[in-house]
This record gives sequence, C-alpha cells and structure tokens, in this order.
Amino acid sequence: MNFDILLGIGAGVFVLIFLTYVLAPTKNQTNLLFWSVLLVICAAINFAVWIIRDWNEEGTTLQWVLIEATTFVGALLISSSRTVKSFPIAWKFLLINSFGLGIAFLGIILIRSSLHVINQPIEVLAANSSSHPEIIWVEIGLWLAIFGYTAKLGLFPNHVWIEDTYGESPTQVSSLLSSFIPVSVCFALRPFVHLDHQLFPHTFSGADGLLVLGILTIFLSIFAVYDRDDIRRISAKVALFHTGALAVFLWMDLSDTAFLFMMATNLVVKSLLFISMGIVRMDAGKRELHKIIQADSINKPALSLFILALFLAFVMPGSPIFVTDIILIKAGQIGGKTFVILVPILGIVFFGVMLYKLAPLLNIKGRPFSKDVSTILRIRMTNGFFLLLLLLSTGCWGFYLLLQGVL
Repeated sequence: MNFDILLGIGAGVFVLIFLTYVLAPTKNQTNLLFWSVLLVICAAINFAVWIIRDWNEEGTTLQWVLIEATTFVGALLISSSRTVKSFPIAWKFLLINSFGLGIAFLGIILIRSSLHVINQPIEVLAANSSSHPEIIWVEIGLWLAIFGYTAKLGLFPNHVWIEDTYGESPTQVSSLLSSFIPVSVCFALRPFVHLDHQLFPHTFSGADGLLVLGILTIFLSIFAVYDRDDIRRISAKVALFHTGALAVFLWMDLSDTAFLFMMATNLVVKSLLFISMGIVRMDAGKRELHKIIQADSINKPALSLFILALFLAFVMPGSPIFVTDIILIKAGQIGGKTFVILVPILGIVFFGVMLYKLAPLLNIKGRPFSKDVSTILRIRMTNGFFLLLLLLSTGCWGFYLLLQGVL
C-alpha cells in the first residue's frame, strides 16, 4: 500500500462520516453549518499531519502544532451535543491531551538541540555513541517525546479520556476522532521510535516503554469491557484495545507499506464500529445493554451491521485486522519477537468477552425502524453499508499484498 491509497481511504471515510452528520443529524445536533465546517477543519488538519512526513526540525515541529490544533478542534466537536456530560468531557480531553503534548514538545526540543550540538549523522552516532556522553539528552528527549504523544494516542495511564470522549460524543464525532487522530499521532511517533531503535537497541528505552504501555492498555481494555453495560462505552473499549495494538505495531517498526496498511485499517474499522453502534442506539432508544435486551423488538439489519462490525474488528477473515494480525505474527517470527502473538490472542479473548455480553441481543425479535427516526437511520445504514464495503475492500487488498509478499 502506498501513501496515495491511504489518502484515498481517508477521504472516503471522511466523506461518509460527513454525510452522516449532515444528512442524518439527531435532534440535539443544531447549528449544523458551524459544526460541519468544524468537522472539515478537523479532518483537514489530520490530513496535513499525514502529508508532513519529512523528519526534520520544521517537519516535527509543524506536526506537533497541527496535532495540538486537533486537540482544540476536537474539544469543540465533543461539546457539540451540548449535554450536561459533554462539557466536562471536552475539558478532560483538552487538558489531558495538552498535558501530553506539552511533554512531547519538551522532548522534541531536547532531541533537536542535542543532535544539533553533536552534529553527527544518525548512522555515525549510532556506531560511536559511547564517545558522545551528551547522547543522554537525546535519550531523555526520546522518553519525553514518546511518552507525551502516548497521552494523545490514549495509552495507559492517560487513557481515561478515551472512554468518556468516544462514549459520550455524537456518533459522527466519535467516529472521526477515533479513526483519524490515532493515525496522525502514529505518523508523529514513528520517526522517534525508529530513532530510538537506531541509537539505543540494547537498553530499555522510550520505544520499549511504548511497548509496555501498549500491552498494559490492551489488558486494561479486556478487564474494563467485562464491567460495561453501555454499548457506547463497550465500543470505546474496542477502540482502546486497538490503540494498545497500535503501540505494539509502532514498536515493531515495520516497513512503510505495513505501517500505511495499519493506518488504513484503523480508519475503516473504527469508523464503521461507531457508525453502526450509533444506529443500534438510536433504534433501541437506549444504550444500556440490560434495557435493550428487555425490549420486545429491535431492527435486525441494524443489529447485524453492528455485530458484523465487531467481528471485523477482531477475528473475521476478510477483515484488514485479520491481515494485520498475520503481519504482526510474521514479523515477530522473523525478528525473534514471537511474544507479539499475544496481541491477536488477547484480541480473541476480548472478542469472546464482548460476544458473551452481546449475544442475548440476537434473541430479540426483529422489526422495522420507528417512523419518527426511519429516514435518519436509513441514511445512516446506507453510509454504514458503504463503510462496510470500504472495510472489506481494504481487507481484500491487504490479502493480495500479503500473497504478493509486499506485506
């Protein structure tokens, strides 16, 4: 997969999210023109982060500025529902992400200033690091930059904003933030992880800290999802699991093709997950599982789309997640890091716990959409169907690349 394909997939995902917002708003979504413009601005900033791929002083600084801009725009979008919960959650999102990005910026300054003082090519510095005691400042800078960006990514211990943000924001906002922002942060983090591997391959460094936080986040998501009774927050825990998996992929420092495919996978899987979840919630009129299960009936196509999205987010062949798991296992075997098979194994465990909680929904009788929301939900179902096609197409493309030996 090349960068142009990723941009195309990102554009397709955003158009479908945007059309869902504009053509099928809920009664709480007022002042559509303003919020629609803000959605476009948020997506445009994220696309700009992806395009700036040159790892130089100007590039890393501009990426940081743009990612910080997504924090402010995202906080506004989170508050767009104007509920009692939305404003404190928007503030939590703003404060935690700004805190993390502040640490990351300090790390970037240390890295750049130290490398400027040393004034050696990275390859030369890696081979003669012992003759440059000032390299310790580069190591400190990498720790700060990587840890700071993990707060924006949503890893433990700064993961607390993930569930509230994705669980309480409007469906389209959750879909946009969960699919686009992690990709932007991964683009910013990848050069620092690569530099860390080059300079400190034999010590416990910032990149290894990223791996530990990713695995802890995965375990935390599994334990947390068992206690959740809210389908919005269950979906947020799915996103949290995949955030932890992204950290493991970043630590593996795979090829550009594999990295770009992983980013495309994040886009299509999370967007479909939250769009389909929103349809079920609106159709049921409730979000608590025990209340939905007690209902007399539910729309079966909407429920089927949501359950299918959960299958495709973990174990189903044809999903790009299935391809990324194969890539991870293959890379782990080649690189002598076979423990990474833990990620797909834990994914099966997570899916099993989630299926145990959601299986009773399948026993509810089917019915059409209610007349008062049928138009909105049919539009959302149509957009969800196109997202499903995009997800399956990405998965098939990944299988083709895997068979060709590209991935």
